[in-house]
Amino acid sequence: MTGRPSLGGTQRQPQKSVSVANIIQWPPPSRTLSQLLPPPSPSRRSNDGLGDMSFEGSDVASNHHGPAITREGSRLKLEMGKSRRPSSVDSPKADPIPTWRPLQQPREKPQMLFNMPSTSCMSSRFAQDGANIETNIKPMPMPKRPKLHATSTNEKPRPVPVVKKDTRPKPFTLETPAAAPHYPPNGRADFFPWTGNHPEDHYNETAIRHGYFDKSNMLQNETGSGRVAVHAKLKDRGGLQMLSSLFTTVLVQRRNHGQITSASTFKPPPRVTVTDTKRETWLKDLANSTIPLRRLSRSIPHGIRGKALLDQSLGKNIPIERAVWLAKCVGANDLRSSRRKGANGTFTMGSETKWIRDFTVCVEQFVESIVGICGEKDFKSRINYAVRLATYFHAEHLLEREHYMDWLVSSLEKAPQEKLPIWLLITQVYWKDLLSFRKFGPRLATALLSHMSETISHPDADILAPLSDRLKTLVKAMLVSNPEDFIAPTSWFKYRLSLESIVEGDQRFKAVFFAIDRRNSQLTPRRMGSAASPRRHLIERLDTTLFKPLLPGFARLCWEIDSDKDLLIQALLEWATSAHRPGRGKVFVAVRVLRQWSRLGAPVTHAILVFLDSRNCENGRDRCALYHLVSELARSGHFSTPIYLQWLIARGGLYSIDDVAEGGPCATRLLAELPTHNFTDSMDAVRVSLLHRVGFPVENEHLDIDKHEGFLNKSLLRMQSVKDIDVDIYDNFRENHKSLSYNVSRTVKSEMGLWLRQKVLDQFQQSTISESSDQWGVTSKGERPLPITAAEFNTIRDYLGATEDYAMLADIVKAVTNSNEPEVLASCADTLNLNFDTFSAIGALSDLFEVLIRRMRAIVGDGSFPRVLLVALSDLATRVPEQEVVAQQLSQELIRSDRKTAADACSPVSDQMFGAMETTELDFTDEMEKILASGNSMDQPTLERLFQWICNRLEESWEKSPDPHRRCGLLLTRLRTFDTQQFDVLMAAWVKYFLNLGCRPSMSQVFGPLISFGSLALKDVAAICASDFAESGSGNSRVSSEMLALLIAPANLPEATTVEEMYHLRIKQRQMQIDQPLESLLIIRRAFENYNFRADSKVDPLQSSHLYEVLQRFIVTHIDLTTKTLTTPALEGDASITSFVVLVDRLLTADVAVKTPLRIPVEKVLGLADDFNLPFCQLKLASMFSTPAVDDAVPEESVTDRLKAFDTAIEAAVAAENTTWTCIVPLLDISIAQHIRTRAESNFLRLFPSVKTIAEDTTNLETNIKQATNFLYIVSSTAYSIIKPSPLSTLATEVVTTFNNTWQVISSSNKTANAGFKNTVITRWLPLLLNFATIHATTVFEHTKPGNEARARTLLALAAILLELLTLSPPPPTLTTQTFDLGLLLVDALPDDMRAQCIKGLRDTTSNEQIRYMFSVAPNPESWLTLVGKGDAGGRDFPLRRWEMLGESTPNVGENDTSLSLTLFGARRG
Repeated sequence: MTGRPSLGGTQRQPQKSVSVANIIQWPPPSRTLSQLLPPPSPSRRSNDGLGDMSFEGSDVASNHHGPAITREGSRLKLEMGKSRRPSSVDSPKADPIPTWRPLQQPREKPQMLFNMPSTSCMSSRFAQDGANIETNIKPMPMPKRPKLHATSTNEKPRPVPVVKKDTRPKPFTLETPAAAPHYPPNGRADFFPWTGNHPEDHYNETAIRHGYFDKSNMLQNETGSGRVAVHAKLKDRGGLQMLSSLFTTVLVQRRNHGQITSASTFKPPPRVTVTDTKRETWLKDLANSTIPLRRLSRSIPHGIRGKALLDQSLGKNIPIERAVWLAKCVGANDLRSSRRKGANGTFTMGSETKWIRDFTVCVEQFVESIVGICGEKDFKSRINYAVRLATYFHAEHLLEREHYMDWLVSSLEKAPQEKLPIWLLITQVYWKDLLSFRKFGPRLATALLSHMSETISHPDADILAPLSDRLKTLVKAMLVSNPEDFIAPTSWFKYRLSLESIVEGDQRFKAVFFAIDRRNSQLTPRRMGSAASPRRHLIERLDTTLFKPLLPGFARLCWEIDSDKDLLIQALLEWATSAHRPGRGKVFVAVRVLRQWSRLGAPVTHAILVFLDSRNCENGRDRCALYHLVSELARSGHFSTPIYLQWLIARGGLYSIDDVAEGGPCATRLLAELPTHNFTDSMDAVRVSLLHRVGFPVENEHLDIDKHEGFLNKSLLRMQSVKDIDVDIYDNFRENHKSLSYNVSRTVKSEMGLWLRQKVLDQFQQSTISESSDQWGVTSKGERPLPITAAEFNTIRDYLGATEDYAMLADIVKAVTNSNEPEVLASCADTLNLNFDTFSAIGALSDLFEVLIRRMRAIVGDGSFPRVLLVALSDLATRVPEQEVVAQQLSQELIRSDRKTAADACSPVSDQMFGAMETTELDFTDEMEKILASGNSMDQPTLERLFQWICNRLEESWEKSPDPHRRCGLLLTRLRTFDTQQFDVLMAAWVKYFLNLGCRPSMSQVFGPLISFGSLALKDVAAICASDFAESGSGNSRVSSEMLALLIAPANLPEATTVEEMYHLRIKQRQMQIDQPLESLLIIRRAFENYNFRADSKVDPLQSSHLYEVLQRFIVTHIDLTTKTLTTPALEGDASITSFVVLVDRLLTADVAVKTPLRIPVEKVLGLADDFNLPFCQLKLASMFSTPAVDDAVPEESVTDRLKAFDTAIEAAVAAENTTWTCIVPLLDISIAQHIRTRAESNFLRLFPSVKTIAEDTTNLETNIKQATNFLYIVSSTAYSIIKPSPLSTLATEVVTTFNNTWQVISSSNKTANAGFKNTVITRWLPLLLNFATIHATTVFEHTKPGNEARARTLLALAAILLELLTLSPPPPTLTTQTFDLGLLLVDALPDDMRAQCIKGLRDTTSNEQIRYMFSVAPNPESWLTLVGKGDAGGRDFPLRRWEMLGESTPNVGENDTSLSLTLFGARRG
């Protein structure tokens, strides 16, 4: 039976074997041109099951145009024959086929229909082609049957090329006949190769009698339906049950018969040693995706491993999946080799880990090498391949993930800007994994913030804008998604400003930013209450004006300190009138600030009235400063006198003479101190009425004014005018201006200042600026001033200085600058120099300095500036802000002026000297003037002889009149200009000689004029005295006291120096105190050390008012330096200690009348402390702890006793909510703070409750909480003293115990602890403990084994507390966040081994997301796989050997050839 098959039908296409490799293979990244063409027809496809593939892509379709050649023999012979077969065999009758026509099958003899098992797989395209052939070309024969089917025996084989016969021996293999029909999936029909196990091979009686057949024995023939039999059974009650049992039995039998029971036959492909050529060929085959892995898995070349494997994969462009397959094969063999070595005892558990670590390093180096060639050819494709390969390894858990992620973050941290973009791209691939670990998340955030800050501040920020924008985007995304990665106080506050700038304007990001900032602030160790309040901040800023000039914009800065303007004004008034602030410059600072604040809307008059009515106005006030302040404001109209009078009357007016007495209340005494020059008649009448009512002699004010005017008119005879009163009535008046102005009111002083200013203005016939103005203009040209002498100006200056009316003195200096006399202008410059801080506060310093500079240029004569004016302005320029260039120019001009001589001599001074020395008749001074003026140069021997000559005459003048002393000083000043350096050496030697003289005048008498003239520097005298003390080792009381007097006491040498020269000495003293504070304090200390006050002495230098004011200024401006210098080391000697303690008590109480020690206890010192006397309290406490007791009536106290008293005083202050002590303790020695803190820590931890104390009396619970809060306040205030824990300290252990006790209380049941007590512990005790642990988080746990163990135990307790808090309904958000943040702070310093132990201790609690993040718990990739045995309740984790998870590991498919045995899953066949 033959027949033509239906051309419209379809034929089965050949089926390829299904393998694991074919399933997991991904499409190659690129396709060749041959792959883009349509697939060939089945008849032109060769059999891939037995044929081999070539190594080149062009040979894939090598057998498309010819029939396959059937060969007999072994498989090896077939493969060898095929490998030598030409790539293609063309048919001799084949014609070229156009490319535009579809391929057609060649016409051959049709096949029989019964030899075609199936036609259901024919392609649709072939069906269409066949239909066309039948319709259009009917005589054409059938196309050739595909080679998969059996061929006809009548067909003649085609001629084949002659192939050399393989004569090599080959094993016998039974091959399937080519004619055997193939019926998938059952294989070849009716062909059973003999194996000895087939049923036909076994003889039995049935087979012998009846023969062998496949048909099953049928008991009976089913000719009808089974409904009758089955339906009858179903009607029974047990029918369904029986049917179910039958089906169940069938399923059980099916499972038993089909279940896989054989052991796993998996083994990785073996490695064999091959030549380099074969290795390259094998790698090319691996790179060819068309070659199946099963063929390549027969063996893999040896020597491909590590970084070489990765480089080969990149160089051959091996597909990623195949490269990973090769790496797994190599890794599986290496790891198995390590395990085999373990059988001999040489294997350790770390070998496998070490191998994985080494491979991880290889991957890291591989990626780094690719990143290193950034910008070269093919970089994009190479980095793409490297990143994909490394990512695949990471995702398959083939690397040591922690080491790999640590490398990623480190690379990003150290990446330069040119490589930063590529590292950002690489890091983003692992973004999710990195941010899920606390170990890497904060580091990643810090790295991004660091790079972002660098790009923002980079000079080429515009060029780096794209990179900066990318960094900002990443940081913002992290802020929202992982805010806990920014909980790192150190890095947060370092980059806080940069981060705040990028979130500005976006409310969503700003809310997250401020939340993170608040959490980081809670973790920052700081003293509770230590943040400076606005009041304290204002006081500190105002204190800077005591030794620095007031800069423009100062008032605005003070105004913006706080929004509470009333608080600022009251603090300013308290500061300006405080008895603990020296000088009168503070008054003018406050006046100027208040004037400028009034323009900003400050109610000055109302604020002053509120201050007068407050209690602060009467405590620790400098009353004169208060009246002076109000007087200056009343002059300018910023204080309303009518409102004050109304306010005073509304309060009840005056009741007695005591209300307006000098020591009376400030609010009422102010009435007798107000200036009256701008009073109206009604205002004056009201004032006089109020004062007369209580018997105050108002008439005495007019008498005092007349007395002062008469005194000044007598002193200024040249400035008399017609309207001045007759001065003859004051001929018998003998008081000086200081004693005259001491006991008069501010009313009289103010009136005299105005009168004296008007007198000077009348003398110069010009107007001045208004009192309320803060600006100083330039004098108009063309005015013709009348002369005023230097003596008259000095008289006016001294009087106004005594009355402290510097505002009027500024106006007078402004007027006097129009003088043409250099001496007068020099006096004006010296006035500004001595009181530079006061004139700066008034606002006149800079303008007056510029006026004086212009006047100096205007009066220049004979080509040079007047030296007296040049010296004064050069010295003043160093004090004026922003005049450094002018000061340098003036200094150079002064040097140039000193080098010029009076005579135009051409010979040195030494040539004229011999003749001058022979002349003895002439006056000494005139002779020396001639000698110094005779030349313009001087050699060193001449300088030394002249210096010795003058010094001898100076020493002779000590016992004579002081006039030669003064002339010698001036000659030394002239001599110094010839050689300054050599002269200073000679002068230092002479000073040292003078100090060693037994009979000599005082240092002030000899050195004072020399310092004033400029021939000797005060700092040089101090240095010589200090070196003399250091060399001798013992002090000289006379030298110490005289040096102190030379430093602080005003010179009083009217016979030896002029008034202007004494004024110069005061300037040098002031400059020494400001510029050399340490040297000045050492002089004061040596005076105390060598104190030897004689009873016959009139004045004790250590108790003088001048030393009081100088020390007061040092304490306010340099408290640390002052305390350290004066108290360390402790003074010795009762007299020295007593004198020092008396002075300290005077400074603390601001009472200059103190003459003996006040025996102030520690608790009283803390009680006296406020914002203005804090530095003085510090000095007092430091002196108490450094010096022994000075009171003989009190038993000697030890330092320990004083510390105990100090502890008690601090606890009392904390209980009374007095926080000023927190500003005192940091100023003391750190050992004192450590003692206080240690005691508070012990008491704090002792008060904490535990499970054992629950049953005890809880009546003192509130008291204990209050005490614990106070102790915590003390600990936080002294936290700065935590440097390093003592080796004997048990604080870490106590902290761990307290945390464990707290956790036990929180986790206890309601039967053990009532709900109220647990709530108290959670809401009140736990926050205290968390704050305490935060303070000690970075210090108490040392980086030692015991310290790390304590840290780990604390973390476990915190984790347990956190889990307990999360179980509450609802969980307290603030407390939960604080606990979590503290854990993050502690875990950052935890070593890896301790962290691993903590993870083991946590066990199942790591399922919590916060706990996993805190301890950086890596997710277990095998958590889905659990091995459960018989009798196991929960099972156990089954570890996977990921390096052995290979597909197509062997060339032959086995039943159980997977690395994970199928028997573990109960797998079945079919």
